[in-house]
Amino acid sequence: MQSFDLKTYFLYALYIVRTNPLILLFVAAVGLLNSLTVYFPDNGLAGIVGSLTIVSAIFISPLIYGIYYEIIEGKNNPLATIFKTYVPGYLLLLFCMYIPIILTTSILISSTQATAGTATVMLTILVFSLLFIYVVPAYYVSGKIIESILYGLRFFLANALNSAPLLLMALMSELLLLLAHFKLGGLRQDSPVLFVSLDFSIYMAASMVDFLLFIMLIYILRNQNLPKR
Repeated sequence: MQSFDLKTYFLYALYIVRTNPLILLFVAAVGLLNSLTVYFPDNGLAGIVGSLTIVSAIFISPLIYGIYYEIIEGKNNPLATIFKTYVPGYLLLLFCMYIPIILTTSILISSTQATAGTATVMLTILVFSLLFIYVVPAYYVSGKIIESILYGLRFFLANALNSAPLLLMALMSELLLLLAHFKLGGLRQDSPVLFVSLDFSIYMAASMVDFLLFIMLIYILRNQNLPKR
């Protein structure tokens, strides 16, 4: 078991995020657009925009991870190169990580009520996302898919105790998003202004925690014997 200098890594992460404000401005624009759909006419436009922002987030998150990783590595590649380098592999990594879990869980709970079944699937994904906390950063460092999953799991199991603060950060980010998804729906009609304020604030807080955590994990893995891409 290793000891991590988490305070130093956190300060590094905070500095990188703070000195690259355009990334957060872009994330804020996407989050605000999604929140403002509450004011769109109820003719399908709001659903279309909301769906587009969700789909775009699938590609935005790994792109931003790639930008931060290249900043750490001192690289200055164009966005198109970063996208091509990291995003397709990231999506394949997620497929390898979560699709078997979702399918297996869905089969096991197929006899339960729909609401309970959905909650069980989401809880299962949450638990495994904590177990996989080192997998995505390992992929960005090594560029390997299966090797990153195996390495990330082994590294977590060998350093579970020292990873506790990082797990709390990951749990905070996930719970904030779940809170926004399940608890704010009633405010869309009753108080749109409050909905936009809370939804946007929660989204930005979750994003900030997620980015800080990713950078910290990269710094941890850079000091290990993980081969670089």
